[in-house]
Amino acid sequence: MRKYIIPLIVLLFYHNLTFATWSIIMIDPKTNEIGIAGASCTFNCYGIGTIIPNVGAVIVQAMSNKQARQKGVQLMLVNARPEQIIQAMREPIFDPERQQYAVVTIKYIDSPGAYTGDSTKNYNGSLTARGISVQGNTLANANEIKMVLDAVLKGKNERLSIAETLMTALEVGSDAGGDRRCGEQRAASAFIIVAKPNSRKPYLDLNVFGQEKGGQNAVTMLHKKFEKWKRKHEL
Repeated sequence: MRKYIIPLIVLLFYHNLTFATWSIIMIDPKTNEIGIAGASCTFNCYGIGTIIPNVGAVIVQAMSNKQARQKGVQLMLVNARPEQIIQAMREPIFDPERQQYAVVTIKYIDSPGAYTGDSTKNYNGSLTARGISVQGNTLANANEIKMVLDAVLKGKNERLSIAETLMTALEVGSDAGGDRRCGEQRAASAFIIVAKPNSRKPYLDLNVFGQEKGGQNAVTMLHKKFEKWKRKHEL
């Protein structure tokens, strides 16, 4: 398996210090595809997550910590349970109270793990369901996380692709208020990544970053990229 995993892990570890406001992990239990998506009012939130094809995904956000994320990856590779992984990432060395963690794995798809540190900013929190974790901080309102989760569950129930579901859920988060620091802009950076089992790289990997405050909504820009990607791939 490792020959497939290493390139993807390297790709998603590229950014060292990253931040995020709302994000999603989703696993399709029928295809074992794994996707992550997120958005923020910070310059670039692309590096908050790591996908391990055919295993699972981990997100470390708010004050994202590369070492905590690496610890999560190490434990996923030995099939640790999500709650065990979360507990390990809560070691004081990782400064967990300023972070949010999410872990979803194929083996333990019924038991996603999530944690929100005491020092992350309101509105904050996380919600999980089978194969899904949604988390956010510095949000515009307290209902945002539930609205994003509801959008993911709706896409799943309507049998939309994991890519379509993640994109729609990001937009729902934006429409619900997004990152409160961005005001009407909602987000200055956003990304979506989806990988198939045993893939050497994600088949979908889109990123928008560096939008000036008060400029275009990064989620709207990401949606335009996504529609272009769909046309190219005839989806």
